[in-house]
Amino acid sequence: MSSSIKYRAEIDGLRAIAVISVIIYHLNANWLPGGFLGVDIFFVISGFLITGIIINEMKENRFSFKDFYTRRIKRIYPAFIVVMALVSFVASALFIYNDFNQLRKTIELAAVFSSNFYLGFKQGYFDLNATENPVLHIWSLAVEEQYYLIFPLFLLFIYKKTGNLKSIFRFTLILFVLLLLTSFVPHTFYKDVLHQPNTYYLSNLRFPELLIGSLLAIYNINPPANRTFNKKLIGNLSFLLLLACFYFYHNKLIFIPGISLVLPCLLAALVIYTTTQDSIVKKLLSTKPMVFIGKISYSLYLYHWVFISFAYYITGTKQIDNQLVLLVTALTVLFSVLSYYLIEQPIRKSKLSFKQAFLYLYVIPSVLVIGYNTYERKQIKNEKEQIEQEVPLAETNTHLPAKILTIGDSHAGHLAYFLNYVGAQEGWKADILNTGPDCQVLVDKNGEVTPECQSQWNEIAKYDAVFISEFYDLRMEGQPVPRFEAESYLVPDFEIRFRKMVEKLAAVKPVYVFANNSSINRSPIRGHLLAKYGLDKYLEPIRRMGNIDASNQIIHDLIKDIPNAYWVDAQQYLPKDSVMAEGKYLYGDQDHLTNFGAYYLGKEFTKHQRLLSPEQVEKLYK
Repeated sequence: MSSSIKYRAEIDGLRAIAVISVIIYHLNANWLPGGFLGVDIFFVISGFLITGIIINEMKENRFSFKDFYTRRIKRIYPAFIVVMALVSFVASALFIYNDFNQLRKTIELAAVFSSNFYLGFKQGYFDLNATENPVLHIWSLAVEEQYYLIFPLFLLFIYKKTGNLKSIFRFTLILFVLLLLTSFVPHTFYKDVLHQPNTYYLSNLRFPELLIGSLLAIYNINPPANRTFNKKLIGNLSFLLLLACFYFYHNKLIFIPGISLVLPCLLAALVIYTTTQDSIVKKLLSTKPMVFIGKISYSLYLYHWVFISFAYYITGTKQIDNQLVLLVTALTVLFSVLSYYLIEQPIRKSKLSFKQAFLYLYVIPSVLVIGYNTYERKQIKNEKEQIEQEVPLAETNTHLPAKILTIGDSHAGHLAYFLNYVGAQEGWKADILNTGPDCQVLVDKNGEVTPECQSQWNEIAKYDAVFISEFYDLRMEGQPVPRFEAESYLVPDFEIRFRKMVEKLAAVKPVYVFANNSSINRSPIRGHLLAKYGLDKYLEPIRRMGNIDASNQIIHDLIKDIPNAYWVDAQQYLPKDSVMAEGKYLYGDQDHLTNFGAYYLGKEFTKHQRLLSPEQVEKLYK
């Protein structure tokens, strides 16, 4: 830190409040519903300190981007990449392929400070399976690093153009207001245009929090004269209100992120502003335990979520018990203290130049971790294919043209080996088209094809028959699957629109609507991997989720009286009390069949009935 910036112990104390609130929230959100606000407090503190350093150095004509980024690399990256290495090593041993691949991509993008955008596309912060992603929390580091890359350029440009702090404050305030107004951009714009449905991580909605700290820093360097405030009263009240926010805020509030977070951020800024004078709040925040927690808060933030997440992954529960809470807390403190004294402090005090820091602390460690994950991904994929038992394609009617198109979501895709087998037995061939997240129902309530789905509709027109298979109950606010938040997959007026779509298709070609299969609470393959280390005994037993019969009955009743539409209930031939058959896994995750599972389903189905009659097949291929 620049020597011209005076150390303030109470700011470390405020860091302690921030990290403790986040840890409590992650251990059990019911204990502190607004504990996630700790990240927003970190943003305010960061904006305040970084801006103060930059402006003081600019005023003294000694600001250097090389020096600034050298300090940032030494402060942030070594502890971060060590944690990423630890996570990668453990995850490569325990994680199923899809989970490891998501983790791998997140870490790769974190190395270039853009993991928040990947998570914005892939996984919501409050999704049902978010607790099992040990690198979910690094989104905030990406936001901060983006701020560190952009805001110093902005400050230097304004300072060189105007040369006075009032102009810097004015332009920073304008930037703050402009970014804050993006809170009111419709969610559909983020989802459909920017492909960022999970806005929680977005930089434009988070920069205002850092800018509140920056504005305070600019104001503090040259405050207006002859303005007196009762700082003790304002500080005490602000601190109490900030604590109240932890209890009264929750993740379902509107404009989170966005304008709703301005209040706790302003309160945090007021605490920073007022604790320059002696007060009860300053004494509390400056106590040795609080200051120490604040000093190791970065490592606490990095490690706590890693251990919590692995605990969730190994147990498969949605709430870890008190014994695990104690174990996670102990591991977090131990690793954080070691990180602070063995990594953070020595490297921070080192005399490395920018080139040395960039090469030895950033480039080489990043390449090693990313290289390890890339290698392990291939090994895990090979193991996945062995576990899931690839089924030969020899029984596919490769000589026949595909006259049937199977449409839907991933619940159409996982039927590939079912369609191969049954098609080979009955003499037909089908292609598969995932119609995409916005076209699971291709028509509106009036039965008109929606503009965004016209290309999919044109593709369907090329085929003589249509199969439909998708996760219907998820579209209708039915059973949630643990890997995502069900609300994000709802389709408005699904039942009305689905019937209209089937009617429109069935008017020109036969339509076969497939029943959906049951969902389970976790992937059975996870237990297979954990068993290698004797950890499967801690894993929750597999159980069925929801009432698949009731869900399927709704879809059946929607289409039962539509001419040329047929109901296909193949899933009834899956075992009801097991996720294995013939010693092989039927499910690859919570709701998708393995290749063997689809193949097995096809074999069992053909023992009892046909999908297409001989006359229907002859009509297709006449």
